[in-house]
Amino acid sequence: MSMTDENTRSIYTILGGNNFLLIIPHGRKETAEENTGSSLAGFGRKMAKELGCYAVINNKYKQSIINCYDLETIKSREKVTKAFLLKIKQFKDEISGNGLLPHIFIFQVAEKPLPGGTHIFFGYGQGERGNNLRPHNPSFSPSLLGKFRVAIEDNYLKTEIAPPDSPFCGNETHHINQLFRQKNFAEDFFDPEVRSLLLTLSPDLFSEPESVQYAAKALASALKQFSRQMSLVRQIKVETIDIQEEKDFQYIFRIPNDSEYSELARESYIEELAASIERNGLLHPLVLLQKENGRYKILCGYRRFSAIKRLDHKWVEAKIFQEQDFNTEDFFNISLAENTRRRNLNPVEIGNFLESASQTMKLNNTMLAERFGETLGIGTPGRKVSHSTIHKYRKVYQIRARRESASIINDIINEKLPFAIAAEILAPIKNPADRDSFYLEVVKPLAPTRLQLQKILTLLQKKPDQLKNTINSDEIQGLIATAMRSDQKAPAFINLLQKTLVKPSAHCSYAKKIKEIRSKYFGPEAEKKDFNIKQDRRKKDGKIEVSFRITKDNYKEILNQLTELLDKEQIFP
Repeated sequence: MSMTDENTRSIYTILGGNNFLLIIPHGRKETAEENTGSSLAGFGRKMAKELGCYAVINNKYKQSIINCYDLETIKSREKVTKAFLLKIKQFKDEISGNGLLPHIFIFQVAEKPLPGGTHIFFGYGQGERGNNLRPHNPSFSPSLLGKFRVAIEDNYLKTEIAPPDSPFCGNETHHINQLFRQKNFAEDFFDPEVRSLLLTLSPDLFSEPESVQYAAKALASALKQFSRQMSLVRQIKVETIDIQEEKDFQYIFRIPNDSEYSELARESYIEELAASIERNGLLHPLVLLQKENGRYKILCGYRRFSAIKRLDHKWVEAKIFQEQDFNTEDFFNISLAENTRRRNLNPVEIGNFLESASQTMKLNNTMLAERFGETLGIGTPGRKVSHSTIHKYRKVYQIRARRESASIINDIINEKLPFAIAAEILAPIKNPADRDSFYLEVVKPLAPTRLQLQKILTLLQKKPDQLKNTINSDEIQGLIATAMRSDQKAPAFINLLQKTLVKPSAHCSYAKKIKEIRSKYFGPEAEKKDFNIKQDRRKKDGKIEVSFRITKDNYKEILNQLTELLDKEQIFP
């Protein structure tokens, strides 16, 4: 641990994997002299790491605020109680909740070197029976303490039992060593099963960083054999899992409960899940990440957590990770692996995951495709996921993030709307009112294919009005009603739109005029090979090309008719 870490003013909470809990009420350096060596906070963090145990280490508040001899002073400060005492209780409860007997070790440093070259004084609440000045309030088994001492001295640290008349016994009523033995101190703190021990260290151990490191390693090595390991899956109090702040949802890409997207919460699914848990127990534990304040946020299992809360369970099984265990990308991969193991993600959840990963790790679409594309299972099988595919998923999710188009999002999730249509046609429509109107009035009733839908959108956008107004006009609503009576609704609507909205081009109008002239002068049965006129629109020189078919018998009649129509009809451009 660096000096910078040691000097950080904070209350460290360290998650453990066994029944040991280290408490350092006063780990902060106060004076320049103290800064010459290493702090007790540094010692505690090193020892907790070596032991793999829980720890609550005060490196923030002065000794006058957190004094291990005066619980009442600590309790009088609500902020300190919450940051320090309640964290101790939380970890103690986790140890007890997992069927283990909590062993609490409280460390302090003596002001002067301990007598006889002693490195550690042990206080287990010893005193004199019937003596109110030196009460006997045992908090630890003397026989177990004897075993501890043998193991510690085998690691070349000299130990002694603190004299009953010394301040190192931890027998005072308001000493932190008696925290869980006071029935009236605070609600739910009393627990006579807890074993706690006060260890007073000689200041000689803190003269040099090397001696601190050695002492921490030696003490941890000696005590480790007495610890009891927790299962990888452990019991966690439900109330210690946070879902209030946005950062608590950092790794959750199953959509949380959202009042604007009623179906997203999958109320029926939560109810079914709760019934299953009530009937069969929790088959898949939650996966949690411990935060710096000692509480937890969800890596995987938001819906299971919702079901557990609905059942009003107080404890839940969970796998626990700490932020220092892995980097951010590792946690995203853990969350992704856990979520995809049981069922496929829907497109909105994939978009949510990609958006969160992008924002947290500052990744562009190409980077997201490289790191997560294969695991997500999106894109064309056997081919690398492209950045454009990633863009489509994020584009659809952003509709939901902006709280727009609830019907579209719901239908994507419930597989009523193909993702390709949502991503390539609906999402690019920027105005949510236009998008919703197009989806609800055209897409849902007519059920066009993607190509048909693109053609419909192109035709509707020929109108100068806002798309929503165009769709809601009497004219278009009439066309939709007519198309709905057809067996081929979408093609019928396209034909009606083309007839209504597409104005014939000048070329089409000219061709129509020539057709009418042909019928008028040469009969309704006449064809183009009998008579036709073409314009060369590229040259724009006013010339036309006339073609006609004559025979020896009718050439005079045909030429007369041709002369007449050239005089009477407006056929020159």
